Amino acid sequence: MSGAHGHGAAGVEAVAARDSAIHRLDPRAKIVCLILVAVVAASTPAGAWSALLVQLGVVVAVAVVARLPLRYTLRRMVIEVPFLVAALVLVVVAGDGGVRGLTLALKLTTSVVAMIVLSSTTPFPRLLHGFEALRTPRVIVLIVSFMWRYLHVLGEEWHRMRIARQARGHTARWLWQEWSLGPVVAALFLRSLSRGERVYLAMASRGFVGTAPATTMTPLSLDAADAMFAAALTAAVIAARTVLV
Repeated sequence: MSGAHGHGAAGVEAVAARDSAIHRLDPRAKIVCLILVAVVAASTPAGAWSALLVQLGVVVAVAVVARLPLRYTLRRMVIEVPFLVAALVLVVVAGDGGVRGLTLALKLTTSVVAMIVLSSTTPFPRLLHGFEALRTPRVIVLIVSFMWRYLHVLGEEWHRMRIARQARGHTARWLWQEWSLGPVVAALFLRSLSRGERVYLAMASRGFVGTAPATTMTPLSLDAADAMFAAALTAAVIAARTVLV
């Protein structure tokens, strides 16, 4: 894993559009197997170090095969930092917290890497197609689809508001200096609400009745590579959970 790519949703989609053996797998196989890894890791008893390390090694190996850039992956893992800090607190202050804290850190890292692999090897429309094929409730798929579609719009809106504040002399460097953050967040919320209303009216005027149109994407098809991936990954994590505990 090497190199770096852009930030945000565009960066994720750029990496997901690359080609590798993992990228070419059917999204259903990746969804089921990588979520299974996270579930099995979560159910592993505290202190089962061999099992936890094997589970983490499995998802790291998948990330390597997918050729995910190292810097990109590490940036995506920043989301787990607050939870790792909580695990560190357990290690420091609790009598037997060392085992629980380190176990939590390994479980969390395994789950986060699994979700990074899933989202970074499957273009978002195809990922949604996979969830639809797995009979995920349509309303959930639709909500997630709209959230992803307009996430970058809200990001650009926040960026413009930030530039406007700086143009008016706002120079806060620390969180406690962000006295205007509350009003800015409130303004962003109101603008988002207004934009959402306009988008809904525009869609309703074009005949939208609460369901997405039938997908025109290439039909999903499970093949030998998908079966081998599912069998190998499932066997590895379940064996680690049952044999090494």
